[in-house]
Amino acid sequence: MSESFGDAVDSAIEHAAADAASGLAGGAHAADGTHCLNCGKPLEGTYCYDCGQSAQSLRRPFWALLGESMETLFSLDGRIARTLPDLLIHPGRMTRAYLDGKRARFIPPFRLYVLASLVFFIILPLMMGQRISLVPNGEQNFEDARAGIEQSFQDGDMTDAEYESAIQAVDRAEELWRGGIPGLVTPTPPAPEGADPAPLAPQDEWAGFMPKQTLETLRAAGEQGDEDAARLVEIMDEPGQLAEQTQRWIPRMMFVLLPVYACLLALVYIWRRQFLFFDHLIVSLHFHSAMFFAMALGALLAPVIGVGWVVLALLVYSNAYLYRLNRVVYGRGKFSSLVRTLTLDGIYFIILMTALLTAVILGALSL
Repeated sequence: MSESFGDAVDSAIEHAAADAASGLAGGAHAADGTHCLNCGKPLEGTYCYDCGQSAQSLRRPFWALLGESMETLFSLDGRIARTLPDLLIHPGRMTRAYLDGKRARFIPPFRLYVLASLVFFIILPLMMGQRISLVPNGEQNFEDARAGIEQSFQDGDMTDAEYESAIQAVDRAEELWRGGIPGLVTPTPPAPEGADPAPLAPQDEWAGFMPKQTLETLRAAGEQGDEDAARLVEIMDEPGQLAEQTQRWIPRMMFVLLPVYACLLALVYIWRRQFLFFDHLIVSLHFHSAMFFAMALGALLAPVIGVGWVVLALLVYSNAYLYRLNRVVYGRGKFSSLVRTLTLDGIYFIILMTALLTAVILGALSL
């Protein structure tokens, strides 16, 4: 996530720096305001009618160039206010208008997809990192929170009133956690003092996705020189590294799925000759952009309404969205749209799970 965002910012800065350098280097050939410096054609506006180059001088402050590069990259201008409502609330309407030639008012589909995916892959890790005190093993989290408050108070960073308020807030949060928060956490009640420990639950006999006994067997094989076994044990012992590498591959796999989904649309509409692959690709870009924005919103709401409700809402929304795409963009009837929605759901689910599994495998190989 951060790598993708950093790459985007670095690219913008590089383009801005290149523009600035070229402007300074070309100072001796400044535009005279009447002819294009690229092709020499007479100018009749701010852009050359023949080659399309801007007639504006590049000899401007660096930050102005950087701002223009960022605006070009993300297209965060007035079009976003016209794009997002149509994209999220009126499925298919913007896509149909775009295919009909009404394009200037909307963010270009590929830029929209880049923006949506960046928003999602930025928000998701942030929200996962903030849910510290409301997850299992909360007792240790509450103790850590109290220790942090005590340290801040001793360092003089907090007044007496702020210290008392912070401690009371932690106590209240722990009370809610122990009582269970519907839809968010349901902690296991502590065992009575003096009672025998609970028998080992079946899931406690597993280490990740394999039995602990199998893991120990692999560990022994790795110690005896089996490199593959040793590598697998290393992955199981450091699941955080695998998750980090997998997260780097998921955006790339999702990007690959854009033309794949367009191919699926082309297959279910193979006899509709008026639709080209370009049209299906625009539909795919808009559909995935809407899903990324919806998932980003779901990540923000999950700590409030619970992950289960968010997943259910996303399933309903995605299917309703795809149904409306078939109705509005392709002009199909209710029954035909329903059949195509269910067909695309089944096929794409298998492809999506395969892509996620591939991301895990590539993440493991990247360690």
